[in-house]
Formats: sequence, C-alpha cells, structure tokens
Amino acid sequence: MSEKLKDVQFIRLPGDRKIGDTVLKGDKPLPVQFQAGQKPEDIDFNSIVAGLIKVVAWEPENENIGYYRQILLGMQPDAVKELNLAAISKSQKKDYEFAQELMLAVKNLSDAPESYVNLAVLYAQMTVDLHKKGDDVKADMYDDKIIQVLNECMEKHPGYAPAYSEASAFHMRHGDIESARDYLSRYVGLEKDDKKREESQKSLERFNSILESNDKLMYAYDKMMMGCADEALTVIEQHIAQGNKTWESYFIRGWAKRVLEDYDGAQKDLLESLRLDARNAEVYNELSICAREHGDVELAKNYLQIALDLDDEDMVYITNLAFLHLADGEYTESRELLEKARTIDPNDPQLKFLMQEYERKTGDVIGDVISEEIYTDEQFEELHRKEHEEHHHHEEV
Repeated sequence: MSEKLKDVQFIRLPGDRKIGDTVLKGDKPLPVQFQAGQKPEDIDFNSIVAGLIKVVAWEPENENIGYYRQILLGMQPDAVKELNLAAISKSQKKDYEFAQELMLAVKNLSDAPESYVNLAVLYAQMTVDLHKKGDDVKADMYDDKIIQVLNECMEKHPGYAPAYSEASAFHMRHGDIESARDYLSRYVGLEKDDKKREESQKSLERFNSILESNDKLMYAYDKMMMGCADEALTVIEQHIAQGNKTWESYFIRGWAKRVLEDYDGAQKDLLESLRLDARNAEVYNELSICAREHGDVELAKNYLQIALDLDDEDMVYITNLAFLHLADGEYTESRELLEKARTIDPNDPQLKFLMQEYERKTGDVIGDVISEEIYTDEQFEELHRKEHEEHHHHEEV
C-alpha cells in the first residue's frame, strides 16, 4: 500500500447501504480516511469521500478501482469539476502536495487529456519551488514526472496538441534543442486553432533563426527556460560585451535580473530593449512585474495593457491584468477581462480560479458565455425584409 494511504483504512459494512442513488456494497472493502482521534463510529460522508479520492489518486491499480470510481462519481457527480477547481486553488496557494493528490484523482477519474497537461504544469511548478528551497534531488524527481505524464498523455491521446507544446517547453528547459524543435513541429501540425498554429509557426521559425545565427543568445535563453538565471546572466553579459547589443540580448538580461530579484537592473535593461525597437509583449509583461515589485500597481497595469495591445489573446496577460484589477477592487474592469478570456479559452485553470475569486468578492454569479451572431449589412436587410413580409402576411390573414 502507498505511503500516501497511511491514514486510510479499508472497512466492510455489515450489509449493503444506499446513499442517494449510490449503493455501498457490504462485500467490498470501503476506503475511509480517519483523522487523528477519530473513532469508527464517527465515520461520515466526508470521511468516505476523502478515502475514495486518496485511493483513486494514489492506487489506481487497486483491484476495486472501478467500483471506487463508480461510487465516488455516484456520490459526487461533479467530482471531476470540483476536484479540478480545488486543485487549482491549492496550487495557487503553493499547497502542492494536496494539489497533486487532487489532480491525480482528476486524471484517474476522467482520463481527459487536459488533466495530464495540468498535472505536468503542476509538476513544473513544484520543480521550480523545490530548486529554490535547495532540494535538488526531490526537484529532479518531479522533473522526471513531467515528461512521464506528458508521454503517457501523448500515448493515450496522440492527437492532443497541448501535450506536444508542453513537451517542447520541457525539452527546451533541458537544453535538448533537437527534441524541443521536434515536439513544437508536431504541435504545429496538430493545432486546429489557426491563430495558435500561426503564432507557433512564427515561434518555430524564430527559434530556428536564432539557433542558426546566435548560439550564445540561444544558450542564454535555454538557461532561462531551465530556471538557471545565474548562468543565463553570465552568458548574456558576455554576449552583450562582445557587441551584440540587440533588443533580444537586453530582454534576456532584463528577464534574468528580474528572476534574480534585481528589479532596478531588470527595469533598466527592459527599457533599453524597448529603445532598441523591441515590439514584443513579453517585454511589457516583464516590466509589469518589475513595476508591481516597486509598488507601482498602476504602472504595472499600464504595461500589461500595452502587452495586450500587442497580443490581445494571450491568456497570461489577460488574467494577470484581471488579477490586478480584482485585487484593487476594480470589479468592472476585472469582469470585462474575465469575459474576454472566456471567449478565448473557457477551460483555462487560472481563469477559472479568478472567476471563483470574482464571485466570492462581489457576490455576482458569472453565467454561461453568451454567443453573439454577427450579420453583414446585406444579411441584416434580408432578415428585416423577411420579418416585414411575415408581419404583412399575418395582417392580411
């Protein structure tokens, strides 16, 4: 039995028992999570649900796993949705262990391809956090889990494009440029959204161009993607000292300094990148982070708005700006951005979390997305003509 199930006991009921439409069978062991000091007679609905979640998450090979999944979904029909939202909330609060358990449960309950990618993203967050804490061994363990879960996703759902995008980013962080290019190329071939595909194709072309023309710049970029800001800064400073004073060079140096919390130095380099004609939304996003760290939230919002003007469908910029407005109690502005984000990717985890926060703070309930039909002038005139004819016909009758 997994160490993760140490507080779970398997009990047998004296006979079949019905909870709602769900039948708990007396001849099958039932997992129950026991809190410290809890007695068998204190078992309740929540204890059973918690036990089921743990087994589904940590012991998917259990011989009764099909039965446990069935009764968990029977007792909580919206379990997948609720567990996913709870996992996002926990990851936002850096309660990574609990978030991992919830996301594993979601994956093993639904087998939806997005659940694999969400789990891989969580493992990436955990890896960065553990490296910061100096626990490199554990960080490497979770780093290995990223590609394991992505490979599992690509094997079970070979047509799911986001898995290839994440795999590309993973290999980029590890300096495996050939694999990164291969996965990004596959992503471009699978992505059905024209805008995303075109943007990724541009990234692929830019990547190839930089790789071929400027190894040192690419190496520094690789190091940033791997979370090695110190090494990236050393390399990019050598690159700039050799006369390569491009907007890309100053952007990477500013990015590295921002990660290393040298916000003054970062801001100076990022502004120099702009002076050298950078037309890149990422520069403004980085400047927004620096401004926020300097306590100038209004400037941070302005920078994010410029980033959105350059790339108006980037979910990161939209949700970051919505978060700042929400934190300042500017609910109208936040709501407008959340509505915009919903038209782009209603399943984005950060968006779902912010919508919950918005509803909690305002008491308003955000309903379903309302689809809007757009008519040309000719179509509108034709529609108006038909309505007029129908009205005239009714009058004659």
